[in-house]
Amino acid sequence: MILQRLRASRLLRLGALCLLLAALAGCGRRAWPEPKVSEDRFRWRAVTAKRMGECVVVDCELAGAWKNVESMRLMLEPIGDAPGDGCAPCPFVPRITRVYSLSSAEVRRDMNRLVITACGLEPGKTYRVQLLLNNTYHTLQPVVSEPLLAAPQ
Repeated sequence: MILQRLRASRLLRLGALCLLLAALAGCGRRAWPEPKVSEDRFRWRAVTAKRMGECVVVDCELAGAWKNVESMRLMLEPIGDAPGDGCAPCPFVPRITRVYSLSSAEVRRDMNRLVITACGLEPGKTYRVQLLLNNTYHTLQPVVSEPLLAAPQ
């Protein structure tokens, strides 16, 4: 009787050890989801900027994971002879920065196309424009356009 209890106790311990090892083997490494750079990144397909009265309209078309655009920063530099103005051949130095979300009134989104209208600018002045787009995955670098020239028409 005592021998049977010892065997049963050993079998019970062995079974518990097997269950514990199986449970530990089934536990995987848990971590926060990380973006897959090749799948979650977007890039420029085309970007244009033009003046319309006292506004600059930036029209851009994106390729890749364009649904991951979270916010945008429009940087403007007036070009001219007035104090604080930049010069056309000089390096781009933004003097005006505006931040927009996708729900801003100044932003229109149609699939992979974004149109941003920045108004309240000095009419008749040429501006250099650069657009920076932030990804919803903050570990991915922002996508920055080349500086564009928006001259009055």
